[in-house]
Amino acid sequence: MEEITKVNTANSKKNKITIFGIVNSTILIVFGLICLFPFLYEILVSFASKTDYYQSTFIVFPKHFNIESYKYILFQGRIGNALIVSIFVTIAGTFFSMLLTIIGAYFLSREDMWGSRIFFYFILITMFFGGGLIPFFITVRNLGLMNSLAGIIVPFGINTFNMIILRNFFSRVPDSILESCKIDGASQIVMLFRFVVPLSLAGIATISLFYAVERWNDWYWPMLFITDDSIFPLSLELRNILSAKQSSGLGSGSVDSTVTFSEGQNAATIVMAIMPILAVYPFVQKYFVQGVMLGSVKE
Repeated sequence: MEEITKVNTANSKKNKITIFGIVNSTILIVFGLICLFPFLYEILVSFASKTDYYQSTFIVFPKHFNIESYKYILFQGRIGNALIVSIFVTIAGTFFSMLLTIIGAYFLSREDMWGSRIFFYFILITMFFGGGLIPFFITVRNLGLMNSLAGIIVPFGINTFNMIILRNFFSRVPDSILESCKIDGASQIVMLFRFVVPLSLAGIATISLFYAVERWNDWYWPMLFITDDSIFPLSLELRNILSAKQSSGLGSGSVDSTVTFSEGQNAATIVMAIMPILAVYPFVQKYFVQGVMLGSVKE
């Protein structure tokens, strides 16, 4: 009975409502609504008609619900092509970066490999010192990577911060497991991909999400390295559309021009750019918090 009383007392303390809890919850709810409002606003505008938009004061309610804005930007051709380019760059770039990062992080995590500590300090320096934008641009141009998708994938293969986080993950793998693999005659490649990687899925999922979001949202480097608008990624195309006062030209196909308007087309483009990442995030969410916390501190 005494133990049950202690448990009930502990539970009551946990469930006790405090002023700090109320204030904290209120602030978090308000902050969450502030962050969520722009996204919901763009969704409402993308499905609204021109009349709904210009008759609204603060929040647009799509009384005349339609998908003409989405049909407009898809029938233009460039948005659909840019979406395909972004999907390819995100998948290929994430795979390429993860391959290099996994190999590099494994090498840096193995203190028994010659030079691992020296290379770690060399890589660490790149977090604080860079060659500059102009030398980087000249290097990419001299390598023949200008105006190609390789130019926005290959030069950005490794992020030093991500490699260090993944290195901390790999360092948590027990040495006894790797020693057993060595005794059985396993090579370093076998130990990496058959033992270390499966034991570090949380960290790999987290770093993959970092790379994927970075590739998907990147518009600055494509703007510098790509001049052919047929291979513009979606983020750069979105930036060009939002920079213009209105969308250029009328779309072909069965689009009602009396319903569509430039703000609705821009909103539909923004929603299309955001939705793929939102669709992927729930599948890696369970690894995300665990991955960041475990990889941030090396015991």
